[in-house]
Amino acid sequence: MGEILSALTAVITRIFDVLVLPFGSHRTAGLIALSMLTGAGLTLLYRALADEAGIRRTREVFKARVIEMRLYPDDLVLILRALGGAIAAQGAYLRVAAKPILVVALIAIPFFIQVESRYACAPLAPGARTVVTARLKPGLDVRQVPSGLAGTAATDASSVRAPATREIAWRVNALPGRQPLQLEVYGQSYRFNVCAQRDGRAIGHERRARSLMGALTDIGMPSISNDSPIETVTIAYPRASYALFGAHMSWLWVFALGTMVGASIPAVLLRVAL
Repeated sequence: MGEILSALTAVITRIFDVLVLPFGSHRTAGLIALSMLTGAGLTLLYRALADEAGIRRTREVFKARVIEMRLYPDDLVLILRALGGAIAAQGAYLRVAAKPILVVALIAIPFFIQVESRYACAPLAPGARTVVTARLKPGLDVRQVPSGLAGTAATDASSVRAPATREIAWRVNALPGRQPLQLEVYGQSYRFNVCAQRDGRAIGHERRARSLMGALTDIGMPSISNDSPIETVTIAYPRASYALFGAHMSWLWVFALGTMVGASIPAVLLRVAL
């Protein structure tokens, strides 16, 4: 199952890499474009799956029941009857709309993860320092484990070891671009990149071993083999913010706004029944 998820994630990641390629280092523009495409695409998918005639029918029944309650405010029997009809109409709406909503929600998850992996963190500035942390598997004593970190990025030879959390940490000086690093523990190597390049590709900030969900969520860093003594590798990146409407926002706000705008375009043009 993990291999299937990893292969699916690799395909989706490649598609998103192509989508953001035209925006280059303009990360805000890439985030807005991806958000609008996500909103428009999910709305079109909902329209293809939904029984729009059934949705409109249940909505009209609900409106009629609400109007009925307003027309007869002094007749308790009619009000209760109309209220029961309104509740039944809402139940019918949920039965009609539940399937397309659920499918769209499930498909939206990998879209959300892809955008988060690219825009939640900011790439390092060339020359900036960060920390690479390796957590070892239970039962290993970090004070005794032979380990090292090397690569084209300038790294400190010494490490900081925390026995309580089974973690070993190194400071890294980021060089321009995506520079490879090689982590060695007990003679086993794990290779990954540290990112100091402004583009729309995924910024791998964490990778967990033997995690089923990690195959879907840990984008931007290669998988850790099951026989590796490493449990988790983490790179500390700064949180990203984006200038929009004169304010600095987190990626999530920009994504939410862009998704709503993107969803509204086909919804209005095609009169999608929601």
